[in-house]
Amino acid sequence: MEANSYYAFSSVFFYTGRTALLLNGRNNNLEYGSYAPGAPNVFIDDAKFVALWQAHSRCYLLAYGSEKTYLERLVGPANLHVVAENAGNYLFTNFPIPAGWEK
Repeated sequence: MEANSYYAFSSVFFYTGRTALLLNGRNNNLEYGSYAPGAPNVFIDDAKFVALWQAHSRCYLLAYGSEKTYLERLVGPANLHVVAENAGNYLFTNFPIPAGWEK
C-alpha cells in the first residue's frame, strides 16, 4: 500500500516488480483513468486500509513523514511499526518486526 500520491514511491514498484494499492490516491491525474472500464482496482479509502491493516496478513505501507500523525489516528500508533525511515519518509508494517531482524 502507498499513502496518497504515487510519485515519490513509484520507483519502488518499478525496481521490485511488485504492485501496490494506493491509499486515498484517486486524485490529480490518476482520478480520470481510475474509473475507466477495466482499470485495475488499486485505490482504497481509509475504511479499506484499516480493514487490511487489522487483518491477519502482514502489510507494508510507504508514507510521507507528514502523513504519520494521520495514519496513527486511523490505526493507532501501536499498530504502525517502522521497518525503515529515509529522508523523513517511512516504510511501516502492521505487525512488530521479529527480534533479531536488522533494519
